[in-house]
Amino acid sequence: MSRLRRAAVLAFCAHLLAGLSMAVVLRLGLETTPVLHDRLAFLANHRALWTGAWLTWTLAAVAILYFYMTFADVHLPTSRLPVMRTVIALSPDLAAQAIEIGVLPSLSFAPELFLTLHRVAVMLSGYLANGLYSVTAIILAWGARRAYPPWISGVGLAVGVFGIGLSVSALLDSASGMFWTNVLLLPSLLIWLAAVGISNQGRAPM
Repeated sequence: MSRLRRAAVLAFCAHLLAGLSMAVVLRLGLETTPVLHDRLAFLANHRALWTGAWLTWTLAAVAILYFYMTFADVHLPTSRLPVMRTVIALSPDLAAQAIEIGVLPSLSFAPELFLTLHRVAVMLSGYLANGLYSVTAIILAWGARRAYPPWISGVGLAVGVFGIGLSVSALLDSASGMFWTNVLLLPSLLIWLAAVGISNQGRAPM
């Protein structure tokens, strides 16, 4: 289990850093800042900060892939579908981050194009990739439910449920829905990762 604990700790640290980046930096260029002019100005004037903050989410995406791979290898060694879903999810997620980093900061002169491409990025990451991550979380937490105390498996299932809620909010283009589901999702994910990382009861289910 030491490898799984290491993967959980790495994913915890990566998502904690990404969450702080979202709360402190990225919110200034996202829908949480309702005035479009202010969003465009922030991206134009703080491109390095914006890029660095998004790179923390790139790190988080790779870390969750490693965690899911290790978790599945320990608890569901005969099933490769969860890992395949995460690998598939990584492509649209990284594509969306590439748009956010490499394209949007240069579009302060074209607000309509900015909004259109940002919407594409939200659909790629918030809807498609996040939906796949969330389904994987449910499958893994349920498949390993005999290996952990019920509350740990329950938190893992909650990660999947809140993640699906985020995907639905992204599909509906609901800024408030995306905000509140993120408020629920990230702490749940951190609790699940921390619980797996420190648990002495994790073992392959019989």
